[in-house]
Amino acid sequence: MIAQNGMLEISAARLRSNVQAFRSRLPGHVLLGATVKANAYGHGLQHIVPLLPAAGISWLCVYSLEEAIHVVALDANLPILVLAPLVITPESSDLPPHVMRVLASGRVRLTVTDAQSASYLSSHLLAMGRDGPLAVHVQVDTGLTRQGVSLQELPTLIQHVRALSAIRLEGIFMHFSHADQPGHSANALQLNEFIRATAAEKNCDPQLILHAHNSGGAWHDGLNALDMVRLGIALYGLQPSLAAPVAAITPIARLTAPITAIHPCATGTGVGYGHTFTTARISRVGVVPVGYADGYPRELSNRSFVLLGEKKLPVVGRVSMDQTLIDLTDSDSQVGDYVSIISDDPLSPISMDHLAATCNTIGYELATRLGPRLERRVEDVPH
Repeated sequence: MIAQNGMLEISAARLRSNVQAFRSRLPGHVLLGATVKANAYGHGLQHIVPLLPAAGISWLCVYSLEEAIHVVALDANLPILVLAPLVITPESSDLPPHVMRVLASGRVRLTVTDAQSASYLSSHLLAMGRDGPLAVHVQVDTGLTRQGVSLQELPTLIQHVRALSAIRLEGIFMHFSHADQPGHSANALQLNEFIRATAAEKNCDPQLILHAHNSGGAWHDGLNALDMVRLGIALYGLQPSLAAPVAAITPIARLTAPITAIHPCATGTGVGYGHTFTTARISRVGVVPVGYADGYPRELSNRSFVLLGEKKLPVVGRVSMDQTLIDLTDSDSQVGDYVSIISDDPLSPISMDHLAATCNTIGYELATRLGPRLERRVEDVPH
């Protein structure tokens, strides 16, 4: 039976190579954290997380507590930092039992940005009789204006957290507003303010983990990487910015799919919804079972191509939810042949980053759109 879905082929060897590229560029004491939020940037948590310890990753970073629960179940035995701040109000002060259970694992670290939430968290932990304090990180807003305590309020919050018996301060972190733009004046300003604001705490507690850099910052400003970096998009071989590429990384995944049908079409045949493509000659039009529900953007309708070996086969008509149509007229392809829809060649016009540019967006967005219907397969080959 021919599969009615695409295949995301993931290279464990390329993932290790991407991590090693950063390891060799950073000072030896710097910890490597892997950001696996949004289903490991669309690649699949259950497929990526088990590969990370052997690749040299020391920490995992997720966005939400729900993501942390999924990661704990994968048993990678690495500490997990939840980046989204814990926000507890008097009206929402109860932590669900499944959250308390995952906190009891000892692997999950929470982010706090306000004293009230920190106090509620500590009281809940005391009530559950937790053995030892829960490690937390404090997030500081240095200019992204998104989440985090202000630089002015940071000393007061730190003092408050240190006074609570059921939690302990393990780290302080920030996010850059221009990390994908090396040399931007905001980067140095924000980093210097962060270092200045945390210097006294670091001097008193040398084990305190300070972290600021994501993929772009870690690559372009590695000598100032503090105690840990949070590798995100580059872990998967995609670029933080095409304007300032990281040349040493390569995409870890490629998307392929079988041709499931071929239609002979007379000259003047309308193709797909709305007949946005009409054949100009006697043609062969093929169907591949990948559409925008799988993460292949509708914006690529009549604008891209797939590959059969080295042969370019144009996308014709509108990309639909479940299927994409391709022009097979100049090929001898048959039903069951597999075509490459997203290439793992970083220079290819159909790489994730370049397809994103065609759609006037970024590789991050296309990667996180990769849908659950895609079969994911890990191979320990470079591709």
